[in-house]
Amino acid sequence: MLRGAPETWPINLQLYVQVVGLLALLLLAGALAYRTAAAFTLGYELDRNGLYILWLGNRVVVPLEQVQNIDIGMGPLWRPWGVLQNIGYYWGQGRAADGRHMHLFSTRPPAQSLVVYTAGEAFGISPADREAFVQDLEQRRNLGATKPLASVFEPSRMFLYAFWNDHTVRTLLLIALALNLIALGVVAARYPALDAMLRMRFDAAGQVSDLRPRHQVLFLPLAAFGLTLLNTVVGLLFYRAQPVGARLLQGASVVVQILFGIAALTIIRL
Repeated sequence: MLRGAPETWPINLQLYVQVVGLLALLLLAGALAYRTAAAFTLGYELDRNGLYILWLGNRVVVPLEQVQNIDIGMGPLWRPWGVLQNIGYYWGQGRAADGRHMHLFSTRPPAQSLVVYTAGEAFGISPADREAFVQDLEQRRNLGATKPLASVFEPSRMFLYAFWNDHTVRTLLLIALALNLIALGVVAARYPALDAMLRMRFDAAGQVSDLRPRHQVLFLPLAAFGLTLLNTVVGLLFYRAQPVGARLLQGASVVVQILFGIAALTIIRL
């Protein structure tokens, strides 16, 4: 599609939509692959101190001393992501009618899952042999804990969840991406009507000092995207040691997108 010299590239809004659609499909494929891998690695472990729910290196710890009762089946459950929380296995958080937080880690529907209740939460799981699992859990509870545990989610370092779960980081990245897509979309829509040579630079008197081929206007949003990608990689590497610095880098990405976007829009409107 983009063969030959850059001057002959058929840049237009249709091509832009196709490229964005391709990227969206790649992201969807990645998300489905992640959910599939999570389903294949989902498992449960027990000792005298706790129930451990594992997937892809992540671990949820449920102290046995906090377990109040065990039942089969959750009642009506509100889940913020709806049917998306059924992909791979039944996962994510929800809220029961009584306001209790429900956590799903089950390959069975909520109504058929084994539910472990604590004071303010409930965990839906699906061990292969429910009766044996419940007996084992009760036996370990009766033995008593050897050390106190906290009910926590321990994220895997493999996917750097701490960075992606940071609300500020995630918001800034989404803003930067949206600004980049808008700038690219506007440039693509205007590209067929642009002159073959564009005024890129001006001297101190305001006169045109440099003419460049029109395809070079594409480098502005692409360069902005490259800088955002670089800031994201650096933020991932240093988030654990410098979370504030990682957030500032993503804020800088938003500023870069704004500045490069203004420059691109100024050029195509001249």
